[in-house]
Amino acid sequence: MILEKTLEHIKQIFQIHEIIPPKVTKIVIGLGYTGVRVSAYGSESVIGLASTLSSLITSDECSKVNFAGDLTNKNLLELLEWSYLPPSLKRIIGIATLNAVSQYILKIQNPYFKVEEDLVDYLGLNLDTKITIIGLMKPLIRKLSKKTLNITLVEDRIKKPLEFNKFDFHSNIDELNEEDLSTDILFCTGTVLINNTIEKILDLFRGIARKIIVIGPSVGLLPDILFEYGVDIVGGMEILDTKATLKVLQEGGGTQMFKNFGKKYNLLNK
Repeated sequence: MILEKTLEHIKQIFQIHEIIPPKVTKIVIGLGYTGVRVSAYGSESVIGLASTLSSLITSDECSKVNFAGDLTNKNLLELLEWSYLPPSLKRIIGIATLNAVSQYILKIQNPYFKVEEDLVDYLGLNLDTKITIIGLMKPLIRKLSKKTLNITLVEDRIKKPLEFNKFDFHSNIDELNEEDLSTDILFCTGTVLINNTIEKILDLFRGIARKIIVIGPSVGLLPDILFEYGVDIVGGMEILDTKATLKVLQEGGGTQMFKNFGKKYNLLNK
């Protein structure tokens, strides 16, 4: 429902503020991320990103996408509505498109409060702070571990790296017991939007966690509906060099490569 409601919110913004919807001008389905570029007359192009989960690309045929070559000819609304299909490559493209249109709107109007300092510093962590992280965000985990070792990790796609042996590790949120759910801060990667687990996670942690944070390049959507569902901070990435980023995606690169062509932001629910 979060993605559906976000799309309805976007439609209302276009109507109320008389914003001309952009056109999809390029779609790149990379090994690490899928990128959708949109643009409108008189405005600069923007990109929306979504992680290309390999587990969702199930075709054994040489053509993994049976609609290749025709994507940019499709109606914008159709691509946006793909965002709430069951987890699939179409859903990935839909979320990337939703993020692209959201970034387009944010260029025109951005009324949200931002965390102006480093996010980890802003949270005021100490040795006793209990943190749960859904998704193996390695750089973030390393940074947080300098403040506290009271960290629980949940990741179903990657085996536990040796460097994180000191942390509790679970492969599924269903493995979390009552003590695990009693956490101070919950971090979720944008993958929870793609694999359609975001509502379940928020139902489990809302009202328990002191802060709920959803971050990553896949979280480029307008934050309003996430805020309504109890998320405290939504962190995405604004791409500043669209051409260079698309080249990285085409060549199979991920966050560590295209982060140099964008800047992270964290929006506050106030």
